Amino acid sequence: MTKIARQTPFTRRINARVLSFVRKSAAALPITEYRESHAIVRAGESLLIALSGGPDSTALALVLARLRKELGLKLVAAHYNHRLRSREEAVADQEFCESLCRALRIPLVTGAGNVKAHAKQHHETIEEAARNLRYRFLGREAAKGKATAVAVGHTLDDRAETVMLNIIRGAGLDGLSAMPPRAPWPFGRGPDIARPLLDLSRKDTERYCRESGLEPRVDPTNDLPIATRNRMRRELMPVLRSFNPRSAEALARLAEAATADASFIDGFADSAWLEVARREGDAVLLDRNLRRLAPVIVTRVLLRAFRKVSDGEAEIDAEHLRSLAAILENPRGHLSLPGGHVAIVDAQHVRIQRGQSKPVKRITEKQIRIPSRTHAGGWTIQARNGRDRSTARDPLEASLEAAAIRGDLIVRSRMAGDRLRPLGLRGQKKLQDILVDAKVPRDERDGVPLIADDAGIVWVVGHCIADRVKVTPKTKKVIRLRASR
Repeated sequence: MTKIARQTPFTRRINARVLSFVRKSAAALPITEYRESHAIVRAGESLLIALSGGPDSTALALVLARLRKELGLKLVAAHYNHRLRSREEAVADQEFCESLCRALRIPLVTGAGNVKAHAKQHHETIEEAARNLRYRFLGREAAKGKATAVAVGHTLDDRAETVMLNIIRGAGLDGLSAMPPRAPWPFGRGPDIARPLLDLSRKDTERYCRESGLEPRVDPTNDLPIATRNRMRRELMPVLRSFNPRSAEALARLAEAATADASFIDGFADSAWLEVARREGDAVLLDRNLRRLAPVIVTRVLLRAFRKVSDGEAEIDAEHLRSLAAILENPRGHLSLPGGHVAIVDAQHVRIQRGQSKPVKRITEKQIRIPSRTHAGGWTIQARNGRDRSTARDPLEASLEAAAIRGDLIVRSRMAGDRLRPLGLRGQKKLQDILVDAKVPRDERDGVPLIADDAGIVWVVGHCIADRVKVTPKTKKVIRLRASR
């Protein structure tokens, strides 16, 4: 049975620091509702403590147990066996956690998973597989126990190391705001992540355990082959401390400032989301006017759209987000995204969905009467006469010289040998080349509506009109067309 020593002046100071950090995190925020939702720990909530048995998580369990009455907390601990250590070591880890929880009167739930098998099956690194399985277990247990947050033992050093890693990798503002005190669940819907020990160093947690009469286990996550982080911890961080003994605190302050800035920007992204996004079944549809917003807002809206569609089952990196933002500039496009997701761009929208789009069917030829609405191939072509000679700016609108039309107008799919002279060009161009240049995917080209007369194509919807039907100052009668899905 684990015996916990009496409190010392040091352990009392640590308790007070954590309590102050928790309260300060909420009090520093200006709006009552905002304070409540962003506080590290909320009064009266249920917390699930991620307990590995290492010094950080052991100190976390001790501190929260000692502060639970003052904070009104309901505590449950959870221990996960990654099956990366020997059977004897894994058993000893779990027995330590069980004994500690009995002494603290905290219920304990346990779980295990085969990380190596999962990594091989899902083509993940050991680190990724361990994290994914561990968080899946924690999220499941939190839901069972109705815990609103999972408390983890991340310290000031962890945060500083993560910020430095992100700087080296070329991260932006979100990378600098690493490990906020309270954050959303990283895999879609789930409890929050709470980090009450972010104001403490690793040395603090080790001493806290020692003065409490405990000898924690070696944290099993240290066995993971995280070469870059280990080198960061053992080689780079000591060098930084030689320049500034409080470099970890300095990096943590950088993270706090970046977190505040990111939160401010997120407020603008929230407003933009309401204007440009809507859910359509399992997909998210974004208005292409999104591209007119500031790049930082565009990125956040795209990220949110992907996370809603993937529901936390896949993660998207900065390179994919840049590619996704880039195809917004094209009239049409198609981009494969992580986790079997895809982004499909047309003249009006960006559709982010799971899996590929349905096969595009050819458009059955139909005559367009003026005025009328013609429905064909999932499109509606609205036609009317007019005298306004202004040029259409929307790619789904066209203004044509009525006198230049030969015979009746029809809407149809492409045919072999289709070509036209696009407005502004001197010579003719194959329709195939126009669609290739516009990056229209091969399997979507039959779905592009073509408006034609007896002499050939007059409008490739969403892309260009034929030079021979352009409106000029001498035009007396204009045919105005508008296409919509």
